Amino acid sequence: MVQIHESVDDAKKQIKTEPDQNASVNASLEKIKHKFLVMSGKGGVGKTSVSVNLAIALASKGFKIGLMDVDIHGPDIPRMLGLE
Repeated sequence: MVQIHESVDDAKKQIKTEPDQNASVNASLEKIKHKFLVMSGKGGVGKTSVSVNLAIALASKGFKIGLMDVDIHGPDIPRMLGLE
């Protein structure tokens, strides 16, 4: 992704904050004991369906679940879970 800055100074400020952002993300992820990634290099293979079904199955067993969809083409997870 290309980001356009107002000036060179603004771009340099962004570069300086990236390590801080990475540290923040890493600190958040360290709080999560187990992480599952459902990935594929191809679209339309059922990644969202597998993710939603896995989350529902684990939640039904009493686990605390967080589900994140990074699909840029459409928010299918809320639709599959009946959310608006």
